[in-house]
Amino acid sequence: MNRKLKIIFLILGVLLLTGCTSTSFSGNYVVKSGETLRGNLFVTSGSVTLGENSRVTGSIILTSGDLHIGKDAQVGKDVVLTSGALYLADGAVVHGDVILSSQDIAVQQDPGARVEGRITNDIAPFAISLVTKTLLLFCVLPIVLLVALVLGFGMWLGRGSKKRSQIAQAPAPVVTEDIQQKLQKLKSMLDEDLITETDYEAKKADILSRM
Repeated sequence: MNRKLKIIFLILGVLLLTGCTSTSFSGNYVVKSGETLRGNLFVTSGSVTLGENSRVTGSIILTSGDLHIGKDAQVGKDVVLTSGALYLADGAVVHGDVILSSQDIAVQQDPGARVEGRITNDIAPFAISLVTKTLLLFCVLPIVLLVALVLGFGMWLGRGSKKRSQIAQAPAPVVTEDIQQKLQKLKSMLDEDLITETDYEAKKADILSRM
């Protein structure tokens, strides 16, 4: 595989990885104090704890267990719980919505903690949005990138083929001028009586036969 093709595949891989940044986990998950988790956090079974001054840049989706957002910790997008409870310490911030699958899920919010979006039990809009984003991310985006890759690779091959064609079609050496000079010299020799008319016609026919 040549170097250009390797670079194209590397760029494609980086784009896909950066677009799909997410952590999926089963069991208790802890984001330590001061740490940042870039992307989404999806925990299927277990609790989640965000330490003091920690941060999750995406959404947190918790299907079973409690979510503890520590002092001055931040969640960049939505928080979604299908069971358990939500605890927000002083200074904790959820920049998106808090979406609870039922009214039985408790929300304990200390003074100074805030949710910038809404606290709602309507999970349907989030689910539809998640499905749409997933389809776009895992179906449409790879297809678009693949088409772009194929088109780019095709254009690169086309340029290479054109260059090779130009090299292959280099003009052959022109011999017409050399033949013309020989005929002129031969006619000059005839005019100066250096050769006979018979010799002239014979040599002329020989020169022309080589064209």
